[in-house]
Amino acid sequence: MKKSTIIIIGIIYIASIIFIGFFGMKLTAYNETIYVTGIECINEEVERNENNNVIFYTFKDDVTEDENVFLLAWKLYPENCTNKGVKFIYDKDSSVASIDKNGRIWIKNKGVLTFQIVSADKNLLVRRINLTACNVVR
Repeated sequence: MKKSTIIIIGIIYIASIIFIGFFGMKLTAYNETIYVTGIECINEEVERNENNNVIFYTFKDDVTEDENVFLLAWKLYPENCTNKGVKFIYDKDSSVASIDKNGRIWIKNKGVLTFQIVSADKNLLVRRINLTACNVVR
């Protein structure tokens, strides 16, 4: 082997050590599926406890149904999960409220509605929420 070849290999070796030392060696897995490990309801109106969240909504009797709308906000953990979709499961025959696929809740009457936010990935993680609609301020 020529002396110049050995010197070039040595320079490349030292340069690669400096490069990795400066930039690090972060392994990135492509097409890795990251499943949901937690769901949190992040509305300000939510009171949190260990098993489920409770939402208190002041219902207005003298307005149209479109004015008694509550938009649900949630956060999935980890934030970089692959499938960020959720489904809402509730009693479709409920006289208290109905929920669309975007988390918009139409309040119909006073009462309590228990619903679930379910992750759309194969883990099917569930967060239970109790919605209490009343027409007096707590």
